[in-house]
Amino acid sequence: MRWIVPFLLAAPPAIAEGFTTQVTADFDANGIADHVALVEFGDHGQADLLLKMGGKLQTIWLHNLIWVGGIGQQPSLTVTPNGSLQMMSHNSSIGRNRWEQIHTLAWRDGAMRVVGYTYRWYDTLNLEDSGSCDLNLLTGKGEISEGQDGASRSISVSSPAFAVQDWLFEMPPECQALFD
Repeated sequence: MRWIVPFLLAAPPAIAEGFTTQVTADFDANGIADHVALVEFGDHGQADLLLKMGGKLQTIWLHNLIWVGGIGQQPSLTVTPNGSLQMMSHNSSIGRNRWEQIHTLAWRDGAMRVVGYTYRWYDTLNLEDSGSCDLNLLTGKGEISEGQDGASRSISVSSPAFAVQDWLFEMPPECQALFD
């Protein structure tokens, strides 16, 4: 018994090392606050998304959803002026390939859905290897650009706005096509 107590005192809590960010807003416009958090449990470089819809008493928990960089590169949550949620992750200092990824979530058709996706990138040693892909999954419209000139062109988007619990852990095919 005397060996157990010192061991328990020496063991840190599982989330002590992790990263957390959170926002509260009324995403479904029912007058009851909803809560969203990104939480890194431990030190493995990925954060979970926790979404608690206040009026619906619905909790969604998606594991290892978003990359957590070091200090200054942690993901962020922002509520837009129109009440959508933007979840941004980025690599702005590791290696030569820099990127920023934004998922836009909004309450539509009775569920929190991923309604937009934006990805921007550039190579610090080859400035021609750069571009952006911005998709509106609700309207089916998007814009992509490649290279230093940055001329954008409109594209059709076939990827649908999907419920958060049906999250795809990969880049939409309209953006992935830029890397294939």
